[in-house]
Formats: sequence, structure tokens, C-alpha cells
Amino acid sequence: MELLDVSNFSSNLLLLSLILLLSFNIWLKLEKGKKLNLPPSPPKLPIIGIIHQLGKLPHLSLRDLSNKYGSLQLLRLGYNPTLVVSSADMAREIVKGHDIIFSDRPRTTAVNHMLYESKGMAFAPYGR
Repeated sequence: MELLDVSNFSSNLLLLSLILLLSFNIWLKLEKGKKLNLPPSPPKLPIIGIIHQLGKLPHLSLRDLSNKYGSLQLLRLGYNPTLVVSSADMAREIVKGHDIIFSDRPRTTAVNHMLYESKGMAFAPYGR
């Protein structure tokens, strides 16, 4: 009788796994259909992003990436997308024209738990 319960459990687990895998696959296909107007970026690995491309001298690696992909790039440093600006003119444009968009820091769960729900001076939202 116990053997029957274990096989039933494993078949249900297999069925649930297949359903989750199919739904995840469908979700990925739907996400790929959305076209975003993002800056160019070098090819990345799934978890570490482009950290493996930085090497022992990251400032020189970033300079080489800037020469190849332009002065405005979207780099994936680990899981986080990071906008890198390598041109003084581009940085001036961002600071003068779009400063409110770039002035906030992202709110994370760790900051919320450790630093009074982002109410400290370093992590407060813009305008507070």
C-alpha cells in the first residue's frame, strides 16, 4: 500500500513539474515578444552577467567595452542592470535633462528591513 502512495506522489510531482516548465516556457516567449529600446550591451551569462569579462583591470575593460559598444551601454553586473555612461557630453545631458529619473535609489527588501524602511538620508526617495 505504501509503495502505491509513493508512486502516486512521484507521478503527481512529475506532472506538476511539467506544468510549471511549460508555463515558464510560455512566459519566456511572451517576454521576448516585448521590444524595449535599450542601449547596446555585450553578450552576458545568465547569472553573473558580464562580470567574467571585466578581468583584473576593470577600468581598462570598461574602456574597451565603451570603444566597442558606444558611450552609453547597459551592462548586467550580476543580476542588476547598470547604465554606464562613458562620455562627458552624455553625462551632462543625463544630469541636466533627466536628473529626477536617475536620482532615486532602488528600494530593496534588505534596505527596508535594516534601515527603517528606506527613511534614512542615504536611501530616502527623491524629494524627502
